[in-house]
Amino acid sequence: MHPVPVCKAMVKAPGETPAAGQAREVESARILRVGGSDADVRTLETLLRGAGYADVRTASPAEALDLVASRDTDLLLLDLTLPSNDVFALLKAAQPRSGKSSRVPVIVTAPANGVERIQACLQRGAEDYIVTPFDPDNALIVTRRIELCLHRKQLREFTIRLRTAKPDAKETAVIELYSNASSKFVPKEFLHHLGRQTIADVRLGDHVASKMAVFFSDIRDFTSLSEGMTPQDNFSFLNSYLKHATPIIRTNHGFIDKYIGDAIMALFPREPQDALKAAVEFQRALVGYNQGRKAAGYVPVHVGIGLHYGELILGTIGEEERMQTTVIADAVNVASRIEGMTKFFGVSLLVSKPIVDSLPGDHGFHLRHLGAVKAKGKTRSVEIYECFDNDSIEQRQLKQQSLSVFAKAVDEYRAGRLLSAQRSFLRVAEMNPLDRVAAHYRDRCMLAVKESLTTPGIEWDGAERIEIK
Repeated sequence: MHPVPVCKAMVKAPGETPAAGQAREVESARILRVGGSDADVRTLETLLRGAGYADVRTASPAEALDLVASRDTDLLLLDLTLPSNDVFALLKAAQPRSGKSSRVPVIVTAPANGVERIQACLQRGAEDYIVTPFDPDNALIVTRRIELCLHRKQLREFTIRLRTAKPDAKETAVIELYSNASSKFVPKEFLHHLGRQTIADVRLGDHVASKMAVFFSDIRDFTSLSEGMTPQDNFSFLNSYLKHATPIIRTNHGFIDKYIGDAIMALFPREPQDALKAAVEFQRALVGYNQGRKAAGYVPVHVGIGLHYGELILGTIGEEERMQTTVIADAVNVASRIEGMTKFFGVSLLVSKPIVDSLPGDHGFHLRHLGAVKAKGKTRSVEIYECFDNDSIEQRQLKQQSLSVFAKAVDEYRAGRLLSAQRSFLRVAEMNPLDRVAAHYRDRCMLAVKESLTTPGIEWDGAERIEIK
């Protein structure tokens, strides 16, 4: 059997996106396969690459001895079809040479009838075993054992560093471990903006002002969707949904501030364009997610997203014994209200004018101005735009073709020329019967004309009032 070349490309399983920390661990893990049939080698490589493992090698027993001895591998997959001398030699080489060197974990692979050889290897230091032939339809049977084995290796190495390090280095190691754990609950980016290295440094009242893009998303009719689920089903559904959705925010330089039930609030400190790009990719990924739900017999989910850009304050509130990080700003409320407007207009993604004004000239997004709106409880209006990048090809074309007529209609509506605006919106609605925004404004113009006739002297400011949250 000839060695298989190293695979350096990181490939993800369909519908699976590793978390940022996990992805780095997976990408850097060096896995060595020794022995086994060609069919098993091919299946194993497919499973490992599908799970994102980027460095998968196959070597002869002699080559493997050198790699294991030099600790140039993180995990050895050892097939028991090899001669016993080779198997036992590799198991011996994988053991720790001193208190300063952890072992190379070994997982042996063998047919189900090879129980005696498996037990002999476990007695000689093998960490686990996997039955061959590998099942290509049940990847987790292989990948989960490998993942846990690598985690145990990291923990052993940390313990060795802690035991052998100087006192100040021990303290640093403990803080590092604690910080890595706490970052799952308080984003590192939050600490960075507060000027704190670890969660232990945070004090009540710490705060900083900044300007960021705020991202709000919400699942449509989640209450109705969850009524037919058990509490366990609800947790499973939300975690499945969030697992697919939230890594897109991180890859576009954002971070999750909080989950509010099925809603997501995220911040983008770098550029507002990052938030819009994430929102478009988020909606696009939802298409694939819904295909999986449909195949499993579940109803699809629909998500609305609102984006705004403005000043905010990140800080800590509460009291000394119980505090939490939070974001306080009108920009957060505006983003939340804009997300709520997606239900009103029947669209999936709305963004504020400050987001659009910050985009470069060649941004490439499909946008149209919907005018000024006043959300419930707000005295000031906000200019909003629809981003229709993820509409069907036909809908994108129709909205592009009617952009100039739609823009003229919005200007007429804002200027109070309601009859002219109604004709323009009617023209857009006739061009595209599925354009719910054009249909809404067409009907709104007619109602506004009636109101002006029945209630003379009413002041017109051109802002659409939306009474839903």
